[in-house]
Amino acid sequence: MRWIVTKDHHGGCIGLGEDADGVPARGKPEDGDALPVEFRLYTARGRLLFEGRCGDIAADWWHGMEPLLYAWTTFRCRRLTWRPAETDEPWRPLRP
Repeated sequence: MRWIVTKDHHGGCIGLGEDADGVPARGKPEDGDALPVEFRLYTARGRLLFEGRCGDIAADWWHGMEPLLYAWTTFRCRRLTWRPAETDEPWRPLRP
């Protein structure tokens, strides 16, 4: 699933992500504009580190875990929330 970090609250990771084939790739934050879902990655203590865009998590929750898994070890991200892009819907926790 394609995903990209569009806002970096940690530093040095803007544009980090993966292409549609799951290969690590960098891009520009505006590359995420075409993706239908917004996500946020948090540490275990609830500190927001990254915001981004990705493919449809509701249709494919397994691949929706990819941003979280990528940031798990390096940044100690333990929680991902998501919502449809450009809506005021509440943020949902990632759950299978």
